[in-house]
Amino acid sequence: MNERKPDVWALLGARAGDNAQAIELARLLSRGAGGGRVEHKQLRFNRLSALPNLVLGAGFKTLAGNACIGPPWPDIVVATGRRAAPVNLAIKAASGGRTLALHIGKPRMALDRFDLILTTAQYGLPPAENVVPLVFPFAKAKPVAVEELQGFTQVWAHLPRPWIVGVIGAGKFPIRFGPSELAGFASALNRMAQRCKGSIILMDSPRSPSGAIAAVAARMSGPHWMWTRGQGANPYQAALALGDHLAVTSDSVAMVGEMVRTGKPTHVYRLPVSALVPQWSAQAGVAAVMARRGVLSPPRHVAAFLSGLTDRGWIGDLEAGHPPATPYVATDEHDRAVTRIIALWHGHAMD
Repeated sequence: MNERKPDVWALLGARAGDNAQAIELARLLSRGAGGGRVEHKQLRFNRLSALPNLVLGAGFKTLAGNACIGPPWPDIVVATGRRAAPVNLAIKAASGGRTLALHIGKPRMALDRFDLILTTAQYGLPPAENVVPLVFPFAKAKPVAVEELQGFTQVWAHLPRPWIVGVIGAGKFPIRFGPSELAGFASALNRMAQRCKGSIILMDSPRSPSGAIAAVAARMSGPHWMWTRGQGANPYQAALALGDHLAVTSDSVAMVGEMVRTGKPTHVYRLPVSALVPQWSAQAGVAAVMARRGVLSPPRHVAAFLSGLTDRGWIGDLEAGHPPATPYVATDEHDRAVTRIIALWHGHAMD
């Protein structure tokens, strides 16, 4: 057994949700290996990164001003998001194949070029030996200092309980998220607050359009409190810890996963999807072969992720007013994935 502790790099991009997953998996790998150095590598990209990964291939040519990427190379590299995938493979190649290349999500490249791909249902990847399907992304609520919890408890003390935490994300084609959806989310929150005689803690996320959460707050008919990014300390993590019910728009798989994994009742407002995008599956046949080669990229299908949680009874329907059917039961799927990665690294290091 290899007693050396692994050096792990987490490649970070522009999206907070993607970064949180890479950081969390890197942390779990260090813990699972009994220690090891974790480094966060912030990537910045040039215009070449707009080209399809199938055209780019592995390489550093899409990077802009990244002196932090260079030898000594890590034992394991964790990346997420399309633009980080070519860099991930370039690091593996530069190390002489010694570095394990792990990708979270959908790399939009040939799947067999990565040592492991850890993915959730919305990406629609076909089965493969190195593809690890997960129910939840690598995102969970973070510990909050006692002082911060006490501070927000005082801020919200005037609000009658139960506290309903309502968070909005943002639309990204093909998901539609405009004024009518904001109004629908506000109405559904109002109805929920009226049923349980509670109050609402509103907030947005980094991707939310300017003024969107204010538009929701303007439609509140009962006690509520609003925060938008840039206005003081971010209350999101404290709200997950202190809230009694959690509600979120369906665009953010990461936030849905974080909320469910708190064990608090989680209610999802399902956003509509444009009819202009054809829905097809890469689970079998020619489409699966082409998707494994990176030639085809299955459409993002958030409903598939939500259906998995609904079937387990772990999320409610905010608009319909249906609460979760059963309490969340923690799974060990992430621990099992980490164990597999560590075993793979041990075997790789001994070759």
